[in-house]
Amino acid sequence: MIDVAVSTDTPLRDYGGILGVVEFGGQSRNPDLTAGYPTVGIAMREQREQPVREVWTSASEVTSGARDGIVYGHDGTHLFGTFRLPGAEAYREATRSVYRRTMTLLHDLGYPHLVRMWNHIADINHTNAGGLEVYRDFCQGRAEGLEEAGTDMSAGLPAATGIGSRGDGVVVYFIAERSGAPLHFENPRQVPAHRYPREYGPRSPSFARATLLPSSEKLFLSGTASIIGHRSTHVGDLDGQCDTTLENIRLLLASVSEKTGGKVEMDSFTMLKAYVRHESDVPHVRRRLREEVGPLVPLELFNVDICRSELLLEIEGVLTMKFSDEVRGGGS
Repeated sequence: MIDVAVSTDTPLRDYGGILGVVEFGGQSRNPDLTAGYPTVGIAMREQREQPVREVWTSASEVTSGARDGIVYGHDGTHLFGTFRLPGAEAYREATRSVYRRTMTLLHDLGYPHLVRMWNHIADINHTNAGGLEVYRDFCQGRAEGLEEAGTDMSAGLPAATGIGSRGDGVVVYFIAERSGAPLHFENPRQVPAHRYPREYGPRSPSFARATLLPSSEKLFLSGTASIIGHRSTHVGDLDGQCDTTLENIRLLLASVSEKTGGKVEMDSFTMLKAYVRHESDVPHVRRRLREEVGPLVPLELFNVDICRSELLLEIEGVLTMKFSDEVRGGGS
């Protein structure tokens, strides 16, 4: 069973088997195994602010290792991995290479099924040395690396987030799984990201809108924003973008519930993160989310750039699904 907790002050020794730790603080750091498990730092907050830790744990014994610049921990069923690309004038080639190496590593270790990926990209809306937006440059390399590794781009893509950071370079962390059980879902009112038209770059973003890991009854929600079809909506209107983003999430959760026979709703989040472009908008977005999910859901907000320059916020998270004994047992 894989689990995640978000904390600013819980000692790491109080957790069980640690698959990996992501520290959202004032600077990005290369991943390492100094603590005995993968740890990576991502610059997502002011230097003066207390870092937020995202701790991925397992009820089973965890083994850690490193290869080809990728640091990982695994428990026989799930794998947490992370890598960092240094700042560069362009990321396409380095991204293609490291994604291909990642898929090779997962295959060799026996965890060939990607469940969730987080891509934190510095200067995401800026233009690179070749005149291409940094995010589009990254997306081209990611798509090529996954394709070269034999990924099914129509049905095998994991949930993912592509978001800005306050550091330099690109930091990626991910969850993979051994059994082949993950189920990937699209949003009924959004074009699948891998089918976006060419106006969004030479290669479309490569992700599913959500991925379900039935073994742990966890649903991983991809970064979700104010997009209908493939177009951004309510440009310049924070509340309009909040409304559309939340409705996108509700529709996706309803679709997942219908297709699986389970139940997942807005108060099912066990971890909720929001990325907000303008610092002055953070308190308002926080209030909107609290009104939506209630007071008990763990919630963190980060003031960083979003993957499209016109988008003001993006929301993602992990939810717990509920299944009846009949559904869980396959109807027997």
